[in-house]
Amino acid sequence: MFLLSHRVRRTIITTSLNTLTRIYKPQELQISFLNFRQLTTVQRKKDENLSQKASVKKYKPPALGVNPAYDEALKYIYQDKAQKYEEIANIDIMIEKILNGRRNFESSEQREQELNELRKKKYDLQVLAEINDPEVRWNFKNGKIDMNIPVYRHLREKHWRKEPLYKLMQRITQMYVVPDIFPTLEPTIDLEFKFKNDVIEPGVFLFPAQTKKEPKVTLTNFHEETRLYTLIMVDPDMPDVPNNAYQTEWHWLITNIPLNVTKSDVSSGEVILPYVPPHPPKGTKYHRYTLAILEQPDNQKIIIPENMGRVKDVREFMSEHNLTLRGASFFREVWDEEVSNIYANILDVHEPQYGRRPKVDQYLDETGLKQQKYTNF
Repeated sequence: MFLLSHRVRRTIITTSLNTLTRIYKPQELQISFLNFRQLTTVQRKKDENLSQKASVKKYKPPALGVNPAYDEALKYIYQDKAQKYEEIANIDIMIEKILNGRRNFESSEQREQELNELRKKKYDLQVLAEINDPEVRWNFKNGKIDMNIPVYRHLREKHWRKEPLYKLMQRITQMYVVPDIFPTLEPTIDLEFKFKNDVIEPGVFLFPAQTKKEPKVTLTNFHEETRLYTLIMVDPDMPDVPNNAYQTEWHWLITNIPLNVTKSDVSSGEVILPYVPPHPPKGTKYHRYTLAILEQPDNQKIIIPENMGRVKDVREFMSEHNLTLRGASFFREVWDEEVSNIYANILDVHEPQYGRRPKVDQYLDETGLKQQKYTNF
């Protein structure tokens, strides 16, 4: 079975109605058309039920004893998994001895180094123990991901670094987000954002009407411990007329956002600058609205002055608070009629309009009349 689009259904109904008018009398036609509508409604409900069932699929392992090669491969995978978990159990014992003080170290730094090495080895073994399991692979492919489990974190990060990160870096470089806003970018967090239900790809053009409400931001990170971050959204392309240059306007600022592998939203942060929708002025080129996630130093909260304005250099802000860039993305917009409504109804300010300065005609005199280009001596 397959789902029919609304356009296809409309075409089928129209065509069928035309056919019915050639076969039935008007009185019979009404009854036949009602029957036809009932049939299509029943079919549509069946299609919706099938779609819902498909969305709750569960892993069904292949039957054993059918393919000897598969049986042997599965046997080897589970033997290897059992061996890996025995090593993990031994590592847990070693970690427990260190934490309980049953091992002596020359310094606390050496103790922490030993603990970190053991924890990394344990993490690697947990990934290796599960990564070849057919059920794990099926779950990841079908979006059933538990970020608490190391193997899913590993697969999620590997997938992100393979294609989405490459596309992000390509577009950020092509559109000069680096170095216009940030000097460099080496992402460790996958920053995704949605307007309504659509995930926005880096660098795409959106309409101002689409971005009037704040986006839903998802910050997929890969560290178990909770760290604090700051989220910003800026526009580096606002005209600075007195200086004949550009200035950076801030549209959104949230600080002290706690994040870990299971906490990826910004709801727990402190909103310093409420969201202001993009409003590219008339007469300017496209604007690059950039979202970035910045890690706060030593997992400490930062305090932003209450009088912070909406025009500030991003590098200066990062330097003042010792912030480190961990992820970014952006979209673009140009002026349309909706921007005028944003200026009037949301910003409540006069809408600016920009354009090129008129060229001065060197052959005009003080009265505005054209001078002769050549003089007869």
